[in-house]
Amino acid sequence: MRIEGSRVARFAEVNEAFRLLVESQSRPTVEVLSESGDSYAIHAECHTAATAAGGLLAITNDSNDFDVFIERIYFDGQVITPTDLLVLQVKEPATITGGTDITGSLTVGVTQKNYGSGKNLSSVLTVLQSDGASDITYTGGQQYHAFGIKTMESKLRDMRGTNIITAGKSILWGYKTVGGGAATDGEKVSLTVNITIKAA
Repeated sequence: MRIEGSRVARFAEVNEAFRLLVESQSRPTVEVLSESGDSYAIHAECHTAATAAGGLLAITNDSNDFDVFIERIYFDGQVITPTDLLVLQVKEPATITGGTDITGSLTVGVTQKNYGSGKNLSSVLTVLQSDGASDITYTGGQQYHAFGIKTMESKLRDMRGTNIITAGKSILWGYKTVGGGAATDGEKVSLTVNITIKAA
């Protein structure tokens, strides 16, 4: 007996020796979840403030039903005056203050990768951006990455879904200067975070 599959599972059959044979195809998680409507890109052109450290972008998981998996992060420095500016990744800040909520924005914010899907993250995430209207400040948390960034420099970090934001938890990307001097107010770091959503 032979059963034909599609896409990932090609076929399964029992041969003449009564052995089960299965042919399948491995596909990246991001690709599979894009088809189901559970893959998103979070994008914002974030502003620095005239401080030695601050926040750029923060994501909080507001849902008890889903976990958020960080797949890839893209950093793009637009105009960066300090030569010692670092972009930080911070787990679970104690407080996050300020920022503009871009969760439901159509021009920046959260983009569904499957354009035909009606799913959205308005009830799952809160995404805050430091912009010209409101800067993000934060306290505490565990810093576990620091990436140097300069003018017109692009960087990619592939997290492969290993950074998981569970219910009520937050992750923040911020900045600091190595020498402790103030960053220049209003300079931009573009951040794009590719995420997937799975049931908790």
